[in-house]
Amino acid sequence: MTDTAPRTPIQRFTLGIGPLLICGFSVPVSNSMIFPALSELQDTHGFNDAGLGFIAAAGFLVSLLVQLFVAPRADKGEPRRFVLAALVLACVGSTLFAFGSTLGMFIIARAVGGASLGMSGPAVRAITANIDKTRAAERLGRLRGVELAGFTGGPLIGAILIEPFGLRGAFLIFSCVAVIALLVVWSRDLPSLPATGDSGKLSFDLLRLLPVRAAVLASSALFLPVGIYDALWDRYITDRGGNNFQVGLTFLLYTIPFIVLGAAGGRLADRRGAVSMTVVGLFLTAPLVLVYGLLPSAELLVGFAIVEGVIGALSIPATQSLMASVAPRGRAAAAQGLAGSGDLVAATLMALVAPMLYGAHGPGVTFGFAATLMVISGTAVALMLRTAARRPGGLAVS
Repeated sequence: MTDTAPRTPIQRFTLGIGPLLICGFSVPVSNSMIFPALSELQDTHGFNDAGLGFIAAAGFLVSLLVQLFVAPRADKGEPRRFVLAALVLACVGSTLFAFGSTLGMFIIARAVGGASLGMSGPAVRAITANIDKTRAAERLGRLRGVELAGFTGGPLIGAILIEPFGLRGAFLIFSCVAVIALLVVWSRDLPSLPATGDSGKLSFDLLRLLPVRAAVLASSALFLPVGIYDALWDRYITDRGGNNFQVGLTFLLYTIPFIVLGAAGGRLADRRGAVSMTVVGLFLTAPLVLVYGLLPSAELLVGFAIVEGVIGALSIPATQSLMASVAPRGRAAAAQGLAGSGDLVAATLMALVAPMLYGAHGPGVTFGFAATLMVISGTAVALMLRTAARRPGGLAVS
């Protein structure tokens, strides 16, 4: 994995992080297969609606805990073990779903899948950002596009496979995808992370650093709308006269700009600075979220998703690069895990609040509330980063 100028189309796409992209796709695609299968699992095995919530919550909760308490150990110089472990867990999670027959088994399977996401995300992002700090956002942008392709491609591929192969066959195919990725990555060397005496410590103490707090808040603010999408998007599209195909199409159209423009957006952040592009991205995204609540038809909602995707391709790599740049030496994975945990908390809280706002006041207030929080957060982030930059040493924390 060298930093020489890429020449072939494959090299231009992978940017020297091919094995990390394989993991970045394989773990999310194996985990997202569950979404089109949940209703069929419920019909087949007869658990109640509360069971759907338990399955989903298990994945989120375990991913959060792993990112906070396990992922920081990747800073001790051997993040490769975490990448490989994530692929093993993704395989195990899919296999448990294939052979499970009780709600308890499905909850365990989803928890294992959540652990795979919690293991892979911080380690992969930390390695990606530390290969070459001058091109960190560019590589993170490419990685984000591939991750999103996995998340959005899993439900689509899974829905296609369930019909000819059944639930068990579809889950086993996704398990095989994780195994193939494991074999490919196993044969490749991955860079180590710089370690210090603080490496391996839990990430909570990083919150005492103002630039880190700003980076966590920025990342969490960009994730606030995800809570609305998770909880309400299906219903909102339906209320606007749409159907399930349009729901899936929305996520696909959001993902395409990341695949096409993620690296370019990252290059822009590398040139202009992750700080400025993070703040700009927050203030560009907030009005887009507001507009969602005002669009009168499903067709407009679907089409507008690509606009949000373009802005996201510019802002999210910058935010991830900001965290990489302000993380103390030897704490790269801990910092990325902290940001990922903040994202999950923000999305979860919004997912709890959004349905109540939607039911009582409609989509305008719901999306407007999220947009207002993003503006407030963006303002706070800008002030925090300005304050940090004026201190001795600037934004450097190591």
